[in-house]
Amino acid sequence: MPSFDHQKFVKTLPKSPGVYQMFDADDEVIYVGKARVLKNRVASYFTGKAKDNKTMALVAAIDHMAFHITRSEAEALLLENQLIKQHNPRYNVLLKDGKSYPYIYCSIGEDEYPLLEFRRGKKQSQGRYFGPFPSAAYVRNSLDFLQKVFQVRQCNNSTFHNRSRPCLQHQINRCTAPCVGYVTPAEYQQQLQYTFDFIEGKSNQVVDSLMHRMEQAATAQHYEEAARYRDQIKAIRMIQSRQTVELQPDDNFDLIAVGHQAKLYIATVGTVRNGQFMGYRNHFPTTPKDTPLDEFLAAFMGLYYGDQITADAVLCNTEPTDKADLAELLSAIKGKKLFVTAKPRGNRLKLLQQAEENMRNALAVKASKYQTWHNKWAMWQQELGFADPPQRVECFDISHQMGEHTRASCVVFDDNGAVKKQYRQYIMENITAADDYAAMRQVITKRLASIKKSDLGHPNVFVIDGGKGQVNQALAILAEHEIEDIQVIGVTKDDHRTAGEERIYLPETKQYIKPESHGLLSLMIQFIRDEAHRFAIKSHRKAYKKSRTTSTLEDIPGVGEKRRNQLLKHFGGLQGLNKASLEDITKVTGISHTMAQTIYDFLHPTAQ
Repeated sequence: MPSFDHQKFVKTLPKSPGVYQMFDADDEVIYVGKARVLKNRVASYFTGKAKDNKTMALVAAIDHMAFHITRSEAEALLLENQLIKQHNPRYNVLLKDGKSYPYIYCSIGEDEYPLLEFRRGKKQSQGRYFGPFPSAAYVRNSLDFLQKVFQVRQCNNSTFHNRSRPCLQHQINRCTAPCVGYVTPAEYQQQLQYTFDFIEGKSNQVVDSLMHRMEQAATAQHYEEAARYRDQIKAIRMIQSRQTVELQPDDNFDLIAVGHQAKLYIATVGTVRNGQFMGYRNHFPTTPKDTPLDEFLAAFMGLYYGDQITADAVLCNTEPTDKADLAELLSAIKGKKLFVTAKPRGNRLKLLQQAEENMRNALAVKASKYQTWHNKWAMWQQELGFADPPQRVECFDISHQMGEHTRASCVVFDDNGAVKKQYRQYIMENITAADDYAAMRQVITKRLASIKKSDLGHPNVFVIDGGKGQVNQALAILAEHEIEDIQVIGVTKDDHRTAGEERIYLPETKQYIKPESHGLLSLMIQFIRDEAHRFAIKSHRKAYKKSRTTSTLEDIPGVGEKRRNQLLKHFGGLQGLNKASLEDITKVTGISHTMAQTIYDFLHPTAQ
């Protein structure tokens, strides 16, 4: 049981902003926190007053602590975020979202007729970006609408610069065909400006301008042109009428609705910019058990807005912990006053209620999937004799072609199903061709090393695609590493390799069992094994294809692409080069006598 002298440590703390770290007995960071006053914040953990279960468990696990002084609480928030991302402490809320936010990109400045398209990730290209937006669906729907109304091109540059006649998009009135000069640069720029104004929420301004141009065209008896403006106005008015809650042009705020069910915590973020609602994005952060909802919200907001914040206000369905301090901190990051409230009124309240409804629906869907897999694992306990249902299962498969390019896969499953971010592929090295036993020993060794390096913790079960022999190889490696908390089972097909007729080898009893055909256990085993096989063969085929499209000359030191091409061109191919003498090779332009000797020795190893 860790024994930490908190009184001695608190005495060393200054009354200044900073970040503190808590460590367990294994010197692992288990919690990172920020504070306006370090001494007061850290001392509050040890007051003896009643705390929630999560905090009590955290305090009990502390072995020692460290701290870092910062110039401000805003700087402390930035440092806290960096340390959380670096260490992934188990008592912190961890915001993991692999997807980057979507943008609308316009190649203005690069082309006379700029394109408009969907983009993700960093702003690498010159041009103009709009966003980020919370929802990819919102961006795609917006681009579809903009193409219909303003007819700005969305084809790629290669297509655009190689057209000799208009494409189908022009025929269905979704593009003005700038590729063949059907629209002047000035007219195109005008439609592009309307597009920019609409994206920025200035739809009323766009309508006013279009109405003025429609009246001018009608006065000049250009009725087709006037009809086109009329149709644009009608489309914009229709979009405006679909917005269920009326917003002001300068409305610029975020909506955050949080909730939890069982072990799942959710934060649904809605975005309003320039009076336009831009959709929702659901986040399911990794959150310690028994974390109070107000504390979860405060931690989420700190992570979500840790780098930048563009909203003027944040509307929440519950008040975050230390709301006033959090608002002041976010205002410092923004450089402008920012409001955080859980009691909005009028139209803002309606939008927050919509966000809550979306949050509850998303949580229900996610929880049902979680519960489904959680219940499925109970079947393993019942039918395979496990002490408890497994919480994490890893499956291994070996793939090769006549012993060549042996690859192994590891796929991971937990209570939420497949954890594809944790899938791994391994290259088997220095083993005899087609030696599956040696390959299994090597992949288990490599997997244990990567588990230790990434601090993942041991899974409950290793599933081996193979029978008694392969399972024994895995058990031998576990014994060498003195690991006893991982159970191993093998999966083999019947003599006819019939799907759904798998047998499971249990090393504890040294017996094979046959699950009920097409029953739940059989289907789970089949699905997990097939996923491991799919992932292994994907890696193997990639390596095999590369080997068939790569010249053996690439393995010769000093022979790059240019020299390889010169050699093949000079001798008419690899076969001619193989027949060439050392003197013939030295005649190739750019090939010295030393390099020619290296090439000749490589191609004729028995001649050395």
